[in-house]
Amino acid sequence: MGVELKNKTLGIVGLGRIGAEVATRAKGQRMNVIAYDPFLTEEKAENMGIECGTIEEVLKAADFITVHTPLLKETKHLINQDAFDLMKDSVRVINCARGGIIDEDALYEAIMAKKVAGAALDVFEEEPISNHKLLELPEVIATPHLGASTVEAQENVAIDVSRDVVNILSGGVPQNPVNLPAVPQDIMSEIEPYFHLSEKLGAFLARLVEEAAEEINIYYAGELSELEVAPLTRNTVKGVLKRYLGDHVNDVNAAYLAEKKSIIINENKTSTTKGFTNLITVEVKTKSETRKVAGTLLNGYGARIIKVDNYRVDVIPEGHMVLVHHKDQPGAIGRVGTTLAKDNINIATMQVGRSDVGGDAIMMLTVDKQVEQTGLELLKELEDIYKVTAVTL
Repeated sequence: MGVELKNKTLGIVGLGRIGAEVATRAKGQRMNVIAYDPFLTEEKAENMGIECGTIEEVLKAADFITVHTPLLKETKHLINQDAFDLMKDSVRVINCARGGIIDEDALYEAIMAKKVAGAALDVFEEEPISNHKLLELPEVIATPHLGASTVEAQENVAIDVSRDVVNILSGGVPQNPVNLPAVPQDIMSEIEPYFHLSEKLGAFLARLVEEAAEEINIYYAGELSELEVAPLTRNTVKGVLKRYLGDHVNDVNAAYLAEKKSIIINENKTSTTKGFTNLITVEVKTKSETRKVAGTLLNGYGARIIKVDNYRVDVIPEGHMVLVHHKDQPGAIGRVGTTLAKDNINIATMQVGRSDVGGDAIMMLTVDKQVEQTGLELLKELEDIYKVTAVTL
């Protein structure tokens, strides 16, 4: 005997294009839908007729849970033993996204303990799958990851390609471009050195914001203000979105994906450089905060982050970094260094910026290896430390 979908709650983890389609179909089955996505706002959820929640709220409320996120460092084993402990008894779990999002050992134990009544999977951590203990359980349905392997899907792809070819040959604009519009070689040679910097600034800033981005503003100053900088803008947006969407984001689709996430992109130019030949400033606005970072190329020294919010620094945007917001007091730097040393983490460089003596300040550390979550928690517990953020570029 099965169970009805009507009046049950579907929890969706990851509300991108596919997750949103699943929500639409679930509403048609008269299910209640609660979703978590870093880009999902209350307003957007209300317009879709669903509820917006934290991942913990989704796990606690749902009778059925389906995941639709890319496989990133942050999402690997996102559904683990702790997550199963939050779920209702007899919950049902679905993964048609990427193998590794669900901890398969934890899922097996949850099924054996009757916590999970059933699981449907078409992706696994190691593929091709064979002799897996989950396949021995009657509560598990496993199928191949078929994707677009239907007659209709293959025909529709061919039709879309054919229409684009006709459109291009007729002087139109392609709907599904594989390559970007060509940029004159003389302009490309001038902006190309800034490609690495622009993406790193976007990636760095994405780690500082904790809410869904609503607006990305990019300011070009100096000689860059006289050039065609659209490729740099796409590269910056790609850097921001990669934190949430992984390698699915590229130069071609970055602007499109931002639009689908309801993120406004603004490109601004000014001749004011504040002492630098060229300057790129990236600003991200969320519902409750605005964060920004600025960078430049130093002749003979390469890319540099020269400003974080209103604090001046001089940091190479590479490797493992730790950003510490703290009170400007004697001993703060020493306590941070001592705590990292206990975890056998060596500090390669350190930059300090402050607003005024005894006021708020930041430390920008580059370290030889990544600081794990337990180490970050120890730093947060130190006296006069407000916030600690790890960034790997």
